Amino acid sequence: MSILDGLNEEQRKAAEKVDGPVLILAGAGSGKTRTVTYRIAHMIKELGISPLNIMALTFTNKAAKEMKERAENLIGPESQNLVVSTFHSFSVRLLKTYSERIGYGTNFNIYDVDDQKSIINKIKKELNIGNDELTPSKIANKISKLKEEGIGVNELENKIDLKISSNRIFHSVYKRYNEVLKSNNAMDFSDLLLNAKKLLEDPYVLERVQERYKYIIVDEYQDTNDIQYEIVSKIALKYKNICVVGDEDQSIYAFRGANINNILNFERDYKNAFVVKLEQNYRSTKTILNAANEIIKNNKSSKGKKLWTDRDKGEKIKVYNAQNIYDEATFIINEIKSKKNFGIQYKDMTILYRTNAQSRILEERLLNSNIPYKIYGGMQFFQRKEIKDILSYMSLLNNRSDNYNFLRVINSPKRSIGDKTLEKIEKNANNKGVSLLDSLLYVDEVEGLRVSTKDKLKQFYNMMNEIHSGLEEYTLKEIFDEIMTKTKYIDFIEDNKEDRIKNIEELLNSIIESEKQNPGISLSEYLDMISLTTTTDNLEETENFVKLMTVHSSKGLEFDYVYLAGMEDGLFPSCNFETTEDEIEEERRLCYVAVTRAKKELYVTHSSERMVWGQMNYMIKPSRFLSEMDQKSLEYLSEKIQKNIKKTEQNMLNNKKEKIENFNPFSTKSSVRTSNSKHHQDSKYKVGDTVNHIKFGQGKIKSIDSKSIIIDFMVGEKKLALVLAEKFLKD
Repeated sequence: MSILDGLNEEQRKAAEKVDGPVLILAGAGSGKTRTVTYRIAHMIKELGISPLNIMALTFTNKAAKEMKERAENLIGPESQNLVVSTFHSFSVRLLKTYSERIGYGTNFNIYDVDDQKSIINKIKKELNIGNDELTPSKIANKISKLKEEGIGVNELENKIDLKISSNRIFHSVYKRYNEVLKSNNAMDFSDLLLNAKKLLEDPYVLERVQERYKYIIVDEYQDTNDIQYEIVSKIALKYKNICVVGDEDQSIYAFRGANINNILNFERDYKNAFVVKLEQNYRSTKTILNAANEIIKNNKSSKGKKLWTDRDKGEKIKVYNAQNIYDEATFIINEIKSKKNFGIQYKDMTILYRTNAQSRILEERLLNSNIPYKIYGGMQFFQRKEIKDILSYMSLLNNRSDNYNFLRVINSPKRSIGDKTLEKIEKNANNKGVSLLDSLLYVDEVEGLRVSTKDKLKQFYNMMNEIHSGLEEYTLKEIFDEIMTKTKYIDFIEDNKEDRIKNIEELLNSIIESEKQNPGISLSEYLDMISLTTTTDNLEETENFVKLMTVHSSKGLEFDYVYLAGMEDGLFPSCNFETTEDEIEEERRLCYVAVTRAKKELYVTHSSERMVWGQMNYMIKPSRFLSEMDQKSLEYLSEKIQKNIKKTEQNMLNNKKEKIENFNPFSTKSSVRTSNSKHHQDSKYKVGDTVNHIKFGQGKIKSIDSKSIIIDFMVGEKKLALVLAEKFLKD
């Protein structure tokens, strides 16, 4: 009797094949986590492979925790030696071991996006950059993207024209930003991967990692970016025992660097790869799967999986055409109320939408109806000011070189330390070659400071030193208590005091829980864990509230009853005349993800009117994805669609408002027209021509067919509808 006897035929094939490269194409709800964990159990319990030689990589702490727990149930105590982690957690572990080989201390801190923007804002002031176009947010995003592509400051010099002013400014900010992080012994989120890759270029490190992890499993492989791909490829190069699990039809993160070609080209990278498809779905009804299959078959990038299930046919997908967004929200809330009256719990119902902005009206209606709800993907708990302040104290205690967190806490709570004082302190620190915190030891040498100011700075220094001296003996809770007692932080809270104190209490709960789960956890380990927390890690299944989130946030989750709002062309798919075919395919995959979240019932709503950027848009077209669904699977609830349309048209005429066709929420124009002119059968473009795109810059035409043109740009290959070519290309 084998441990694999509980798997279906295809799952078993995937689990049994251990040696060499393996590609598991796992459709939504096909039991991929079960397959992977049974595969690991088979390797350890039946093949005798040491858990020390196995590493499983995934993208969320939630997924890693689930995989680890399932493996533990199958394997027992041996699972403790098994590494199941996110890419970033693995990178942190690697860096904590070998960081000194690339010039970092092992106690480095990890900066989040808010930290990045604050530092960049300071750099802009330091370099006297008044360019309002280059906002800290834009710069931070660009830096992160470049790092994820493996492009550092030196590499960037060879890729951009430094004669252009904006390029020159960005380059100087990027360079200074990296210098600040290095001097603070800190890394941002993207640095974790970039520096892990750098370490693996070191033969000494690479050999040890390869010998430790002879078997690699990568979950959600379709979501890997270029640098994650390189990390995995380097580790797997020696033994080639690499198993990747993923679904090209659920590749939805191109906007943050995910490269779908990593999974599409796996068989090219590994010529002898064993490929197996998991197509049996254990989540959704036949009706929901029929709709999903019909949508995704329109994508050329799909490998042709077709989900099927032994489950019941189930209810038809309910489609509601709302008159406006208020009607849409009211319909959804009424359906939720109806479900509740039939004994269905709020926690089993979820509202999905394409953009966060759609949540406002829904929240309003939920509040008015006294329906408990929770939004995922908004401001995270650890981003709240009071929490950031306390964590900044902890970070400074962990890493005395962290000047950024010093500047954050020196006036939190307020100590009346002004900007001019801080400038003098920074100058003194630079002269002494020490951190801002350690420079306070020499504060008496700083000219032009009042005695009272010097006293405050000395008190701060002594307080931090006193806490720091006990770090090796203190528990996390004791460090927290020391910070709160000595700073008297709560006494200085002025606004929203009750809510902020509750948040601080919750932070304390988090610390206590962490110590229970990880006895002996150090301050550095706790800070790393917090830095790597994602928005859905703490999604509590037992709490009875309606969940609201974007479709992107819902990836990997499942819900009994799903309400998908805003299914309108321009909104979902998010598109305009510049949208390429590849981008439409990604939007279609996103729709596929949304549909396959539903286990029992799916509701789809779209509105005939929607306010966009302060302008009311009428006669909005339903999403093209609705027409791609299996129409037999749909039940249209709005019998008065045409009546509503005529009514809308009449209102528009009465108000002398211009009819808007082809709704585009991102257009600043009030109307967009499609051309009725016959498109040229004989394109003026030829393969090999060099062209310029208004968005993607210069590129070379690779191929042309009757409908589309493929162009190789600096940013990668793009497919453009031939009928739009003349609008966006110039010779």
